[in-house]
Amino acid sequence: MSAPSKEVCGMNEGKRGGDGVGVGCSLSGNKDFFDVILSKTHVTSPRHLRPPSHILPKLPDVKVPLVVRHGDKQWQMMYIGDEKRPRLESGGWRRFVNDNDLKEGDACVFEVMESSTQILRLDVVIIRNTMYLPPALLSKIQSQGKTPETAIEL
Repeated sequence: MSAPSKEVCGMNEGKRGGDGVGVGCSLSGNKDFFDVILSKTHVTSPRHLRPPSHILPKLPDVKVPLVVRHGDKQWQMMYIGDEKRPRLESGGWRRFVNDNDLKEGDACVFEVMESSTQILRLDVVIIRNTMYLPPALLSKIQSQGKTPETAIEL
């Protein structure tokens, strides 16, 4: 297992994402966001991602183009918001997973940059191998009765 990625650089209280701790360096701090600790179904076939229910009111309830940005790269796909269980289109999500060499146990924090019935734009911070979280974040997770293997509520 590897050490945390350089993308993890500090913590601050998350804005409008919940009561937990947010990741500091890449999130703007004033947008809605959600997090996902990647499981086997996120990174192996069928590779799908469904945003958590708490963020759905902030996302379009129709099928719209989705742009996911990480660093200086972008991935275009569709967000299927008009289904009972909204999700990211699997082919685009698969490209994102493969291009970023995501593995089970990695975490993604998605910040909602733009959300309308015409487009959805998400910026993402990737945290490699959540078994090596910074101590401040790990203690916050454990204080809420969770472990690094369960979802972080930011």
